Amino acid sequence: MYYIIRCPGGCKTFTYVDRFQKWKLCPFCGHAYEVARAPVYLEVEDHHEAEHIVRQMERHLHAHKKHDFSDEEKKELRHHYTTALRHRRQGAAH
Repeated sequence: MYYIIRCPGGCKTFTYVDRFQKWKLCPFCGHAYEVARAPVYLEVEDHHEAEHIVRQMERHLHAHKKHDFSDEEKKELRHHYTTALRHRRQGAAH
């Protein structure tokens, strides 16, 4: 499992970390931070998926000229991901 988090430093860049990782060095601004203190936007199964979702999240904010997701948008993001994951697992079971 990987957590999609956001740098709490000046750049606010989305990134992902292994759920057991304790510290993260932001590759964009160089800010080192404790992962446990960063808000988790989403938990995903693998790093390829995390990379894809991070790019989509950045594009969405940029396209809508927003600085962050609202609590409602975060909830909706989690709902869409878990629904898609459930459908994928059901399809694999058949």
